[in-house]
Amino acid sequence: MARSINDIKKTMTDAFMADADIREKYGLAADATFDDSFSSVSLENILFYIIAACCHVLEVFFDTHKADVDTKISRAVVASVPWYHKMALQFQYGDVLVFDEATQQYVYATSNLEKQKVKYVAVRDRGTSIQILVSGEKDERPAVLSDDVLTAFKSYMNRIKIAGVILAIRSLPADLITVSATVHIDPLVIDKQGTRISDGSKPVEEAVENYLKGILYGGTFNKTKLVDAIQSVEGVADVELLSCSYSTDEGRNYKTISGNNYTAVGGSFVASGLSNTLSYVVQN
Repeated sequence: MARSINDIKKTMTDAFMADADIREKYGLAADATFDDSFSSVSLENILFYIIAACCHVLEVFFDTHKADVDTKISRAVVASVPWYHKMALQFQYGDVLVFDEATQQYVYATSNLEKQKVKYVAVRDRGTSIQILVSGEKDERPAVLSDDVLTAFKSYMNRIKIAGVILAIRSLPADLITVSATVHIDPLVIDKQGTRISDGSKPVEEAVENYLKGILYGGTFNKTKLVDAIQSVEGVADVELLSCSYSTDEGRNYKTISGNNYTAVGGSFVASGLSNTLSYVVQN
């Protein structure tokens, strides 16, 4: 931001008065100030003012140039993964896109949050194409978009995308996760059915569900973090994780997660059958 003429002038006069040789030649006292030593019509004062004014004008020119460059950059389309993510969330179901001559982009005339049906987005660059996974929201959880909304969304993305880019767009149900584990418990806090004695809740099952819910949409399930979530429950002494499985077809078929990580095909995770796959034993 451009400095004022007075600020620039003061910077110069402070340096001028701090020079020991100048003080000696002018016969200035050690505590003398520029304003006390030179009148407003003195040659020194006029020269400093002229130079400060020139510097001020130059800084204003630089600020104007920077603003122009920033404006052009903001109008430029950088077709990165974050850009596709941002544009997907801006989709408005039922609204017409208009072409903005100034930015050479398709935009909505007005923004309407109520019409923005896409609440979760995961974008992956596959090299030859961009994969976009989207979901709406129901009960604060990702939900599959209806066929009509998904069709409109695909048309929207193909309209705003960079020419020549291939988009693979899907909206899928959450992956189901089963967790088989033996949980060693303190019988003073949790009984052998996994119930917290003080309030009748199921703290281990809740911990698993909260961990899965907390995974970023399009993110990765991690067995180590799952075990950490269970072990953080009051009354849990140890956890033996036996196996974890996933289903991408709403529970019709399950496959074992062989490694430590698994990325959901549907973008999110929901626990399945925990009451049947978690067993509790008293810690010795």
